[in-house]
Amino acid sequence: MDKIVKYLSYFCLGILYLSNLHANNFAYIIVDGDSGKVMAQHRADELRPPASLVKQMTLYLIFEALHKGKITLQTEFKVSNRATIQEPCKLGLRTGDKINVKNIIYALVTRSANDMAVTIAEGLAGSVEGFCTMMNQKAKTLGMIKTKFYNPHGLPARGQITSARDMVTLARALHGDYPKEYAFFKAKEFRYKGQPVRNHNRMLNSFTGMDGIKTGFTFASRFNISASAQRIGADGKPIRVFAVVLGGQTSVSRDRKTAELMESAFRKLNATPRMQQVKNEIVVSEPDIIDNIAKETDTTPDTDDEPIVVRIKQKKKGKQKVSNDTTKPVNVSKKAALEDSFEELLNFPTPQPVSININKDLPAGWVKAKPST
Repeated sequence: MDKIVKYLSYFCLGILYLSNLHANNFAYIIVDGDSGKVMAQHRADELRPPASLVKQMTLYLIFEALHKGKITLQTEFKVSNRATIQEPCKLGLRTGDKINVKNIIYALVTRSANDMAVTIAEGLAGSVEGFCTMMNQKAKTLGMIKTKFYNPHGLPARGQITSARDMVTLARALHGDYPKEYAFFKAKEFRYKGQPVRNHNRMLNSFTGMDGIKTGFTFASRFNISASAQRIGADGKPIRVFAVVLGGQTSVSRDRKTAELMESAFRKLNATPRMQQVKNEIVVSEPDIIDNIAKETDTTPDTDDEPIVVRIKQKKKGKQKVSNDTTKPVNVSKKAALEDSFEELLNFPTPQPVSININKDLPAGWVKAKPST
């Protein structure tokens, strides 16, 4: 009888666990990028593990050091043993290897490389602990009143907490304080020593106007994202929205929720539902959108990156049929839907060339809305 009760209790606990595993526990906030007005929120001040959203603060301090002239994009830092023993995701360098700041930034943005977070922390502050002190001081300055950092990468650490509201504050600060460096977050991939490294943020490919900024996952936090997108309003002016969504049970459910919330915010702000296609199309096999910053800060060539290959395709003139559908769902493949908690780790397929629409009259990536008829 005791065995039956024991097994029955295990069965009930298992059912409760599986039920919780498939139930999203979202905390989120969506804000107007210009005014900071909250468009929607739910549990926005609830304390949560940040996971790799921590790297946004690491990147903020890197950008700050660049602006203060303490480093350049070509400054190299040596990889320590402490960096090499970090858990994945990693870039996988060995103790004693050197890597420049530009590639560290790309590795943090795309691969979310924990070894590179430790490398830059030690390089800028002398130690991880010293860097965390800098992180917490900056968080206080920015008004992130509920956030506490204990490492530069977001791997589980006792007491390391944040809130959706604090993370959207950080995202807005990154864009507002360092608009040029913010372009790093648009990178869908970069090449390191000839190997492609893809960005974990699939919404860069699936959501109209998305240009960053960071995803994160641990078993404690589940799937988090800090996101920003810009579209063109009915008056032809750009409209930006920031979103932070924490606690998705899968990356797919997290992305869907984020897309739903951001679409609703854009509708409230009277943004156009999608962008008009233009005649010229650039196909970039190795996008390196920040090279202009490297040229401005240092003339030393970067031998780790291969040159961008660009070819121009001219589309035939003539009217194209335009669908009346005004929504753009998130593209979710069957493969993505079946991915488990380790989908953030390794073995990314070689990416296909990325198509980027351009219009010389507006900033890169943006086109004027079609006039109403």
